Amino acid sequence: MKYLNIMFIFVVAMFVVSVSPVLADDPFGDLISGTKIYFSHVATQNGWETEIAVLNPTSEAASGTLISYNDSGRPVGDAISINLPAHGRYQAEVGNAFANAETIAYIVLTSEVFGLKGYTKFHMGGMRASIMASGPRTTGLFTKIDHEGWTGIAFINTASAATANITLTAYDNDGNPVAEETMQVVSGAKVVDPVEDIFIDSVESATYVSYTSDHGVVGFFLNGLGDGTGAGDVLDGSQAL
Repeated sequence: MKYLNIMFIFVVAMFVVSVSPVLADDPFGDLISGTKIYFSHVATQNGWETEIAVLNPTSEAASGTLISYNDSGRPVGDAISINLPAHGRYQAEVGNAFANAETIAYIVLTSEVFGLKGYTKFHMGGMRASIMASGPRTTGLFTKIDHEGWTGIAFINTASAATANITLTAYDNDGNPVAEETMQVVSGAKVVDPVEDIFIDSVESATYVSYTSDHGVVGFFLNGLGDGTGAGDVLDGSQAL
């Protein structure tokens, strides 16, 4: 289990910077407007690269601003402005398009046009996964705990100036709660942990995790086998549902 935990930390938490967080915008406004979306994971170190894409499925032209942040919520480099025609698409490699890319933990897109979509795809060798961009929520599901490999869970607190108090509950296939824990994420910060490190009680019989939060958060999870250096290594993931 210690090996699996180390693999998750290597893949997801390669850059943690201990600085004071910057204040994120109002999550309630984000929930209502849908004009701000979070690209919740970026990896550009140790052989990893990340592709980011923004799609405009609407019938009107859209402009937007991409701002990158480190794990503590501080902006990294300058913002990038993009312009999309109706039904247009933008794509870039984070390592080429953004300054100081090795310190980026997540990216936020803001736009005055409702309904823009996007994803990040991070990859090294044959190991790759994509996560849809999403907005903040106060409830969600991490739909699979992988007991053959490792599972990692991540949160970004989008609240303006408040710590998010999050309750996580692990369930088995019969709907029985197996374990429950609380965690706190300060404003603007991103935290990542193997699922076994989150829960004090054993989650060997658990198959998925639900969460509730008193402030808007963006969550995702990764399931993997190996660290990307082996021929049989695999990686997949999803935003919290």
